[in-house]
Amino acid sequence: MTEISYDGLPWPVREDVTDAHRRQWARLGQSGTWLTGAERIAVAAEARQAMNCNLCAESKAALSPFAVDGTHDDLGVLDSVMVEQVHRIRTDPGRLTRAWFDDLMAQGHTAERYVETVGVVADVVAIDTFCRGLGVAPWPLPAAETGRPSRQRPPAEATLAWVPTLGPEDALGTEFEWLYNGRPKAAHIYQAMSLVPQEVKGFFDLVVNQYLPPQAMFDFANEYRAINHAQIELVAGRVSALNQCVY
Repeated sequence: MTEISYDGLPWPVREDVTDAHRRQWARLGQSGTWLTGAERIAVAAEARQAMNCNLCAESKAALSPFAVDGTHDDLGVLDSVMVEQVHRIRTDPGRLTRAWFDDLMAQGHTAERYVETVGVVADVVAIDTFCRGLGVAPWPLPAAETGRPSRQRPPAEATLAWVPTLGPEDALGTEFEWLYNGRPKAAHIYQAMSLVPQEVKGFFDLVVNQYLPPQAMFDFANEYRAINHAQIELVAGRVSALNQCVY
């Protein structure tokens, strides 16, 4: 079992961040909503492998990522559709298109598995990048646990994005009401993975600890981190620009 610890580094890491990383690493190998524990670990491993893929490197350098033909340098565990999703999202997310997504669906992929895969990739990249910033090696992936996916699908519809999403008003009165805590509104970024609510919960467990909790974002009278609001947003804005995050 991987025991995440940032003790002994030249820079102190808050315990709430460490705890959040531990929770997500433990969740990574468990059966999810649509993916088994083994599939989730395979997605995580493939997200790392994507950075060594020659096709991805050539596509990233091309005027259009779809102008380059070839086969991904993958680990041989996931099917080709899942590999395509993981590699493109990991290496060139700013140039994904609706036609690309529709093609994945036409090849037998499902929106539910697509969203959970996004969640796994996002969690692994967030924690791996944190390690890279500290100059430590990425944590070994946990062992896959047994169990079946829950397959709990909320009453989500494809009205906001390429994939179906569950709006706060549609969650009221359902077993997924907890997702918004009864709030009547939620940012689109929060709704993005709502087709698989557990992935929203997991990803935002990282967000509130690595970034800021919602109530602190607009509380400009108080500072909650070692750097202030303006400095946080400067870093966030620069990272978003470099990653072409233009939601």
